[in-house]
Amino acid sequence: MSGAAEQPTHHGQPRRRLSAEERRESILEAANEVFGERGYEHVRIDDVAAAAGISKALIYEHFASKQELYIELMNNAAMEMLGLLVTAASAPGMEGALRMENAAAAGFQYVQEHPHAFHMFVRDVTDPMISEQQEALRRSAVTAMADVMEMEPSETREGMTRQHTEQLAEMVVAGFYALADWWLRNPNFPRDELVRSMLQFMWLGLGRLQDGERWELRLEGNVRMGAETPSGDEAGPDQGAGD
Repeated sequence: MSGAAEQPTHHGQPRRRLSAEERRESILEAANEVFGERGYEHVRIDDVAAAAGISKALIYEHFASKQELYIELMNNAAMEMLGLLVTAASAPGMEGALRMENAAAAGFQYVQEHPHAFHMFVRDVTDPMISEQQEALRRSAVTAMADVMEMEPSETREGMTRQHTEQLAEMVVAGFYALADWWLRNPNFPRDELVRSMLQFMWLGLGRLQDGERWELRLEGNVRMGAETPSGDEAGPDQGAGD
């Protein structure tokens, strides 16, 4: 007979034994909360077992180590959040600032609903393999954001290479991570105001890029430490010397 076996409880009622997949999910759910609250270094497998209401030995039947458990949690959370961002960005009718606003709203909604999961992306961890995976997930987020930016019509990206787009994506992802981390420490701040802050910082610059405006360097990339100021020849658009 197929299916999970049932065993009587001390009340005499049958209790269904969880399948292997269900047990694994229950372990991940308990671990997500414990790691999110305490951080990787301050959690032992015994703590996860206690939160899940099972023995430590049963956890080791599903995960070889605390490290493996943590990495799977990070990977699952990252893929879920990126999936939501891309879906929001590519929704019908989304373009330009609306595309970015919808994606930002989806990202902050995920952080609000899954704060423990997001903590795993931003907390410093001394374990080198976990740190390496955090960086790999960050790079995946940058690639996804660059792809979102390239959903815009090509004429709005005139003169911009993929490298230029990736540079902008790096700044957007770093800004999102930092702002979401700030929000976890200030949870009473309204989510819609957070999205507004993100767009005011991000789109007011990106929108001008889409309109074809480009910044002209006044210092040609050089660093000046004295009181000298750029000459008229070095001035950027609308910033030349007076008549």
